[in-house]
Amino acid sequence: MPKRLSEQDYQKIKNNIIKKLYSHQAFSKGHLLYKRLASGIPAHLTGFVKTILEDLIKGELVLYYGKTKHGDAYQLNIKKLKEIEEIIFKL
Repeated sequence: MPKRLSEQDYQKIKNNIIKKLYSHQAFSKGHLLYKRLASGIPAHLTGFVKTILEDLIKGELVLYYGKTKHGDAYQLNIKKLKEIEEIIFKL
């Protein structure tokens, strides 16, 4: 497991998380479990998903939805929709 995450991998994982939440319409009522967000990320990078999620929460792009019976759940901040769509649809 790499101790440091390259900027390129960081951006890939960040964009992957945001795109997954967006495609599942995880806004005001919807949410996605941590397990679902971490799936599809290469095994050697899954340890960084939690850190990147925490960064996204600090940046207020992602909100912690709460604990469900299946685990921690997250959703996008609807107030930052314009910023989120810029990240997703940028060239």
